[in-house]
Amino acid sequence: MDLIFSSKYYTSYQSSTERCFYIDFGHKMVKVSFCQLLSLRHRSKQMSSNEYLDHLLNHNDTVLLSICDKQHMILLDTLMVLDFIDFIKGTFTMLELNEVLTV
Repeated sequence: MDLIFSSKYYTSYQSSTERCFYIDFGHKMVKVSFCQLLSLRHRSKQMSSNEYLDHLLNHNDTVLLSICDKQHMILLDTLMVLDFIDFIKGTFTMLELNEVLTV
């Protein structure tokens, strides 16, 4: 497995032999396909909206994130949500950068 990106709470890896990705949530390693990774990016974009963050800070302090068609459930607090948003952005940035460098 090759390291793609690491943040305070999360780490992403790519497995060329299995043609999949792994996300380490600290306490759980989750295997995801590229389509599922795209779904997480869509979810992180929703989480980064001002309305969502305002609601999170004023009404909730936790988010239940379902991954891989609800096979995995991850509970995130506010700081973990903010780090998750940056983590997904960083992961896709590194994937795009790797694509540019290898072509």
